[in-house]
Amino acid sequence: MAERLEDEELKEALEDLEIWGLEAGKLSTRIEFDDYKKSVFFANTVFTLAESHFHHPEVKVEYGAVEIDLWSHEEEAITEKDIELAEEITEKVRSIDW
Repeated sequence: MAERLEDEELKEALEDLEIWGLEAGKLSTRIEFDDYKKSVFFANTVFTLAESHFHHPEVKVEYGAVEIDLWSHEEEAITEKDIELAEEITEKVRSIDW
């Protein structure tokens, strides 16, 4: 089990996660795309990353957007596992040819 992050640790981590914020106690982001197909493709990328970490976010796919919430259910808090997955998702966003 991953340990929950203290407030100061979370604040520090968020400084490096420019596309992420806190919403209802979860790490949250919304990435917008030109169409539904690109949204679904990116959501599948997120699912693949999540499965490799055996850490499963809440993902909402819309026409032209993907919303992601990260939170460790077993700890009922944000943990290092959430930060690690958020970092990998952020890297995937940076690699998109917008």
